Amino acid sequence: MFTARRGKAFTLVELLVVIAIIGVLVALLLPAVQAAREASRRTQCKNNLKQMGLAALNHEGSQKFFPTGGWGWQWSGDPDRGYGRRQPGGWYYSMLSYSEHASLRGLGSDGQPEVVTPAQKSGGGQRMKTHIPIFFCPSRRGQTQFPFITGTDSVNVERPDVVARNDYAASSGSQYSVFGVSRGPDLLAGGKMPDPLKFTGYNVHTVGQSVYNGSGAEIPRGNGVVLAMSETRIAQITDGTTQTILFGEKHIQAADYEASSTAANNQGWDLGIDIDVNRWTMIPPLSDGSSNDFVGDSGLPPAAAKVLNELSQFGGPHPTGCQFVFCDGSVKTIAYDVDAETFRRLGPIDDGEVVDSGAL
Repeated sequence: MFTARRGKAFTLVELLVVIAIIGVLVALLLPAVQAAREASRRTQCKNNLKQMGLAALNHEGSQKFFPTGGWGWQWSGDPDRGYGRRQPGGWYYSMLSYSEHASLRGLGSDGQPEVVTPAQKSGGGQRMKTHIPIFFCPSRRGQTQFPFITGTDSVNVERPDVVARNDYAASSGSQYSVFGVSRGPDLLAGGKMPDPLKFTGYNVHTVGQSVYNGSGAEIPRGNGVVLAMSETRIAQITDGTTQTILFGEKHIQAADYEASSTAANNQGWDLGIDIDVNRWTMIPPLSDGSSNDFVGDSGLPPAAAKVLNELSQFGGPHPTGCQFVFCDGSVKTIAYDVDAETFRRLGPIDDGEVVDSGAL
């Protein structure tokens, strides 16, 4: 009788050895795979900043000034009020037409620039929900829309249930105060728009050299590119466009990526000057994985220093540093351990304190 020859099978020990070897290989390869993915995401983030920088330069070429900071956090964009000081919306809104989003910018247009109408408010509410990929850093966000949880409504936009958020902020220079953010002027009776050039009310940025907080104390208005109702021209950047930050990644603690519950991460992208869309160079950028413990000597009490850190700071999720686009359109990565004075000098447009590029 013929008997088939049986092949040799794996023993349990051999199988366990093979599994262990595969586990070791995966453990060795996983960091390399993760690093490659992060490098790809960092490159995409850099490309986002590059596109925004080009849009801002196109804006400057057409309007003769960089995008304005708008009126304050209670105002969104108004498609009938053009560009510059008369535009209540902030720099994100002003760039829409220069980043292939002209139709989005026009949502809510009612042909009535001096009054807020229901049509304007309804269109603006839809605009605030709209996700724009270049406003998101791929290393940070998973969702594209977040519940709108802030307690204050926009004056000229219908309150949305969700908003699309942002991961980048414009540079407002190196002068920041924990009292220095503004809601902007109030709407007049009958839904009439105020004249922002004449408004001198409570806690509002003026177009002069100062802002005033609720107690009437004078605070420096700012020395950066994007300020309240600013119309900053390239010719005004006497420190050099290669030495002055335009936009950068804003610091958000990693725990708040999806919650979006902190004061500096609870709005959308469509609003006037605010800590959600503007940051300062008073203190160096901070990694999102770091705590908000203040680093350096601000001369403030610890509680105020922590607020300064959380609300004013640039920062990012990338391990190598925070990415910025400068006023010439170039994108640079600045390490988190950059010298504090060197970084501070990158915010002002005309203080004469030029930074040696080698110091970065």
